[in-house]
Formats: sequence, structure tokens, C-alpha cells
Amino acid sequence: MLSIPVSPESLAIRSSSIPNVGVECQGAQALVDLGEFASSGRSSCKALVGVGLLAAAACRCGRPHAQSGPRQRGGVARRAVAVSEAPVTKTQEGRKRPKVVVLGSGWGAVSFIEGMSEEEAQMYDITLVSPRNHFLYTPLLPTCAMGSIEERSIVTPMRRIVAGKADFVEAKCESIDTIRQVITCGRAGNPSKRNAMDYDRFPDESVEGKLSFDMEYDILVYSVGAEANDFNCPGVKEHAFLFKEVEDARRVRNKISDLFEKAALPSTTPEDRDGLLTFVVVGGGPTGVEVAADLCDFIREDVGLLYPKLTKHVSVKLINTGDHLLSTYDRDISDASLAVFEKQGLEVMKGVRVAAVKPDTVEIKVKSTGETVPLPYGCVVWCTGIKQNSLTVQLKESLLKKNEGRKDLDTAAAQANTRAVVADLNLKVRGSLGSIFALGDACTVENERAKLRAEELFREGDADGSGKLDVEEMKTLFKKASDDFPQFSCYATYFDEGGSQDEPDDVKIAINRVFTKAADVRGTLTSLTQQSVTDRRNKLSFEEVEQTLKLDANNELNYEEFVELLNGIDNNMRSFPATAQVAAQQGKYLARLFATGKIDGKREGCEEAAKEIGSFTYFHKGSLAYLGNGEAAFDVPIIGAVTGPLAGLAWKAYETSAQLTWKNRILVALDWLRTGIFGRDTSRF
Repeated sequence: MLSIPVSPESLAIRSSSIPNVGVECQGAQALVDLGEFASSGRSSCKALVGVGLLAAAACRCGRPHAQSGPRQRGGVARRAVAVSEAPVTKTQEGRKRPKVVVLGSGWGAVSFIEGMSEEEAQMYDITLVSPRNHFLYTPLLPTCAMGSIEERSIVTPMRRIVAGKADFVEAKCESIDTIRQVITCGRAGNPSKRNAMDYDRFPDESVEGKLSFDMEYDILVYSVGAEANDFNCPGVKEHAFLFKEVEDARRVRNKISDLFEKAALPSTTPEDRDGLLTFVVVGGGPTGVEVAADLCDFIREDVGLLYPKLTKHVSVKLINTGDHLLSTYDRDISDASLAVFEKQGLEVMKGVRVAAVKPDTVEIKVKSTGETVPLPYGCVVWCTGIKQNSLTVQLKESLLKKNEGRKDLDTAAAQANTRAVVADLNLKVRGSLGSIFALGDACTVENERAKLRAEELFREGDADGSGKLDVEEMKTLFKKASDDFPQFSCYATYFDEGGSQDEPDDVKIAINRVFTKAADVRGTLTSLTQQSVTDRRNKLSFEEVEQTLKLDANNELNYEEFVELLNGIDNNMRSFPATAQVAAQQGKYLARLFATGKIDGKREGCEEAAKEIGSFTYFHKGSLAYLGNGEAAFDVPIIGAVTGPLAGLAWKAYETSAQLTWKNRILVALDWLRTGIFGRDTSRF
């Protein structure tokens, strides 16, 4: 049986809440360890509603009461604001509470707040700032596309999450001044038409009546996530639906309902119906697969009853640039997803790239032939990944200004990653001097790059002062420096075991096989244990190591060649995947770091806390995806791929129990029941 806690304070993603279960999603994906599912039985889902109702009563009894107090009114002019009205208290060390500003309301920020007790949170003056006043359980967002699950069932108000621990400000952070340690926030004022509710609440440009204010911080927790990536494809912003927020799911749902009603008009020709009812999903990752799966479920289960004359005109097409769906999963899962889609009549277009999205057609380019083909459509849903947002770019620029003139840190090189802001093994942003921490999709954790210390390393390795490193010197250097730079380990192993030039080829091949097999075993075992970013590097064979060494005829490297080698070694390091599982674990780790009471916005305090807690480690528990028709797929370390209807039941049970609150669990369970009995609601508002 799944263990489901009844404490209203429990967080679904905590490992203590559901044994051996974890959560992952970037674009609606989840993770699970199947160890408990074999004994869970069918009673898990049936018991969920009953237990949930009892828990709801307990939660209502323990609900915190609203505190009364003077209301503050904002003005049009920018001003500095003291958000918290709590009295300034002293910590155990006798210092004032550091001002902590948390940006974001996603997995990282929420896990950070939930990971601290109220007593621990009171050591800091915490304010959470986000333009989104709710937490969204993203793994189930694709199910909202056609109403399998209602939107409000998978969102939790942020003010309930931060109650007793932090203040909440609904605003958009527009810029960060890392020198003054001030953020500038804004939101729209009253619209010109007072009854308008569809206005842009967070305009980027200056508009009349816009409210703007500054907030000071001692510590900034940067967890703003990332933006949907359109890859600068023409027409995507104008004609396609991005899929990342609740609003996106609602727009897709309304659009599809609108298309069916237009196609049902007696004046619509059969050719127009074919175009209107062609639904194109772009992206073969977890989000694209699950959106397509939910759409196919709607067509199979509801369209025949609601629009019986239109069923022959409906088609769903999934465009994928690669040859395999869910390419980061086990290959068996990719094959299983293709089989399920084939049974449902969904066309998977592999090896195809979208060249442009026009008002009525998608221009697709076939990689094998180079041919561009127009594809008529009624609705295009764009699910192709993420990119860093504009605030992350601005933060990096501010860090460069903050560290101008510093000889001990090359900020430009340290923040060269084009996907996110770079943090160290304690999630401290490089160049922030301990005042900024980063989480989730906005952050990439990197070990120190060896290239930044190339001159020091070369001088240390060049024992004879010849200006070149020979084989013996490189062997000694890589072995000695592997503790500080784990990315050197493959090269140290090469020189220890496979770099002898007098070995016959067959011996080197045999060693290569042993090396590769050992690397695979280590990788598998590491995936089941705590994994740091230093463990995440591509395992190189001896041939690949030899190719990157590029030794001259004398088996030596000069300084320029050595720098080139270090750059290649650094690029071999892999960051953590941009998933909710990683963000949630980072948030909980940061909460433990703050719970020491030593984090004060200074580098020394962070170092003291890090010595006590250690570096961030990531526990990967597997991946999950819904395939439609009641089937799902799990990709679990060691066990491998698990697919089929039983996996589909396990998926529903897990996604229900993993909700943030008991209210959400009950609502999701009732939505599954409602959809199964009454079908999906196609009403449009």
C-alpha cells in the first residue's frame, strides 16, 4: 500500500511522505521508484478519497487564521518598500535577521519554503516575490488541455504556502542590482476601464499608472524558472500555443472547443473541416507526448458522442526532430509510446523540423530529403523545451559589473553558460560573494572550471620548466588534481591503465572494454544514490581520451594546447537536468543550509554552513510519462522500462497522492472519477 500522510503540513514531494517516490517534470513528467507499487494493489486509489475527506477536515481545523493589520496602499511613483511588518528580532548569534528575498513560485522556491520549519524561517526576514500567486503542479498540466483534470485542482495559493514563514508580494522582478543589492519590481495599476480583467498585469514597458518599487535584500534566492523556447522559428509567437502555464492549457482547451464548433457549422466544407480538425503537437519530449496523449483520449472517449459527424475529419500529428520519442528515456519506452499512438491513430512525424508556422499551414522540413512541405492545421501546440529568460541575462550583466577589476575571478567565464545562471556546489551564484543562491531551471550547478586555472595548473605540472608537459608530467598532474577537478579522472585512469605506448592493440582494446563496463556500472549505481554534479560527466573511452589529448610527435603539450585540452574537458561535464525533481531537491537542500542560521549574505557564512551540511547531491529516482488510452511508462534505474495499463493505474495513483495539499489530492481524485463517469466538459467561457 502507498503510505499517504494525513498531516496538513506534509509536502507531497518529501521522500518521507511516499516511500521510494520522487517527482520530475519539465513539461509534465514525473518520477517514481516502483518498489512500492507491486504491493500497492487497487485499493490505493479507492482509499484515497476516503482518507482524503478525513484529512480535509483535519486541515480545516488546523488552518491558520488571517491576521488583521493596517493595509498598505501602493503609489504610482517608485519607492523603496519594507514589505515585512514583523518586529526585528535577534538570531541565536545576536544579529539582526537577514532580509531574504525569494524570486519565483515554482518547485524550487516552494520546496525551499516548505523545507523550513516556522522556527527556522523566523531566523530570517523572508519575502517571496512572484507574478504568479499560486504554485502549479506541472506534471498534470497536460491533462488540463482537454479538461481531464480541472485547472484549480492542481494549483495551490502561495499565501497558504508561505503562511507563518514569509510574506508574499505579487509583482514581477524587472531588474536586479547586485552592487546595491536591490531588486526593482513592478505591476500594472488600475486599467482605464475599471471592469476590465484581461489586461496585462505585468507589462514590460512603462505604461501609464504602472506601479514600481525597489526592495533591498541581504540574500537573494533566485528561482524564476525559464521561458518556453521558440528557437526563433517564424510565426510561432503569432500562431502557435506555447505550453507552460495554466493560462496556456486554458487557451488550448478553448481553441480546440472553438474549432469543433466551427467545423460543425453546416456551411463548413469537408475540406475546411479536415484543416480545422488537424491538431499538430510540436516536440517529442514528455510534454509533447502527454499533450498528444490527452488529446487522443478526448477524441476517442468524447468526440464520438459529442460530434459524431466530425470524427472522420479529426487527426492528431506529433512532430519530432529526432528519430525517437522521449529520447532521454529507455528505448523500450520510446517503442512503447509509438505502439500506443499507432493504436490510437496518432501520426508521429519523425525526422521533421518546423521551418515556419503560417496562419493556416505549418511549413515542415524533412531532414532526409530537405523537402519543405505545407501541413494544414487548426491548432498548433508548441512543446519544444526552455531557454533562459531576460531577467537571467540581466542578472549576469549585473554580476559582471559587480566584479569588474577582480583578478581572482573571471566572471565572464564563470557565467558563460547560455542556458542559466551558474552556481557552485552549494547553489551559491558564482560572482555573488555569497549574497545570491539559485534554484531550478534558472540555475545550472557546475564544478569549478579547470580552464580558469589553466596557468596555475600548467605551472604546477611543468616540473622541469621546459614550457611543455610530457606524458609523465600530465600523468602526475591529472592524478594529483582529480580531487579538485573530478573531470580529470578519465584522463588519470587513461595514463594509469591504458596510456602505455608499448601495449599491443588487442590489450588496449580489452582494457577499453573493462573501462567502459566499469564506467557503466558506476553510473548505474551512482544514479541510485546521492549524486553530485562532479559525478555527472560523460564517460570517455581510451580512444576518445586520445583524441582530446592531441599530443604532438614528442607526446608533449605546450600551454596553448593545454588550455584547449582543459576547455574540452570542462565541456565534457554535464549539469543536472532541468526537471522539477532537481528543483525540489535543491530547494530542500537550501532550506537545510539556511536552517544552520549561518547564512547571512556573506561568503564566510555560506562556507561555514556548507562545512556543516556538505555539497548539494541529487537523487535520481526515474522518469514517468503518460502515453494515453490508460497506459503509462516508467523508466526506473536498474529495473528499466515498465509500460502498460498497470503502469497507467500506478501513474494516476502517484500523481494524485503527490499533490501539494490534501485539498488538491481530493480534487484530483474526484476529477479522475468525474471524467471516467461523465466525460470531459467542452463548455467554453
